[in-house]
Amino acid sequence: MSKTALVSVKNLTRLFDVSKPLLNRIIERESRKFLRAVDDVSFDIVEGETFALVGESGSGKSTVAKMVVGLLPPTKGSIRIYDLDLADKSQHRKLQEMRSQIQMIFQDPFASLNPRWRVDKIIAEPIRAFNLEADDNATDKRVGELLTVVGLDPSDGRKFPHEFSGGQRQRICIARALASKPKFIVCDEPTSALDVSVQAQILNLMRDLQDEFNLTFLFISHDLSVVRHMATRIGVMYLGRLVEISDSKNLFKAPKHPYTKMLLDAVPDLEMSGRERKPVEGEIPNPITPPSGCTFHPRCPFVNERCRKEIPATIEANDSIVACHAVEEGRLG
Repeated sequence: MSKTALVSVKNLTRLFDVSKPLLNRIIERESRKFLRAVDDVSFDIVEGETFALVGESGSGKSTVAKMVVGLLPPTKGSIRIYDLDLADKSQHRKLQEMRSQIQMIFQDPFASLNPRWRVDKIIAEPIRAFNLEADDNATDKRVGELLTVVGLDPSDGRKFPHEFSGGQRQRICIARALASKPKFIVCDEPTSALDVSVQAQILNLMRDLQDEFNLTFLFISHDLSVVRHMATRIGVMYLGRLVEISDSKNLFKAPKHPYTKMLLDAVPDLEMSGRERKPVEGEIPNPITPPSGCTFHPRCPFVNERCRKEIPATIEANDSIVACHAVEEGRLG
């Protein structure tokens, strides 16, 4: 596998204005309020790998995904894909050419397909948008090939989305994503709306397609068992910040950050090793008024006064990248 960084995210930040209307603020003498959904996030994704972002709901994973594909503009920071800065307007032509190389698979296959369009039109839309085939006959042939690749029949192209099950709809979404011949696909919890048995089929399909087409994935999930099956490297997010980045095997074998350990301790012991299972303690704080210092400190068993006051810097710890005072000071044992 090439070691070229296909995607490079630096100091990515996204604020949402959640203030009351101006008149209400004047009457109630309130200032504007901002929700910091993503806070100074940096990571690289190597060509051909699967980089996963995990964390509880509200940690900012999906916001990162939407910014990476250009659905949301960042408040601060940069996103470079193929060494092109997505915010650089002077590179407009190159950015337009690069757009076909980036696709997204959404969480809900029921909401992400147009119910008024037949499946063949849905899959053909990226092909026509990027002028990838010479004529309609070539486009129809390509649509049939894509349906076959994802495990459906070419004749299914004449049907509407409501005629398919959830797993089949997600296969249609994958075929649509592959239609523009992308190199980089952002997968925003692509199996969370599906039954467990269907999840395994879709994940295995995605792994096979990655090997066949040399795809690079940014994989968003809250399910650690799914991430363990899919990811090459994993980034753990908490309240908008990356608290740990590690190789997948290292993270599950020897997690560094207390939050990562908390998440892994809550995973069922399917291997019957006798490991004690602990439920996740506490709840993720309000992102509008986050805790001071390390935002995880209200739930951390290793907290001290420094954790309450000082935001932890990112450090390297045994081939992992961690943001934790307790790790830095060796308080975890």
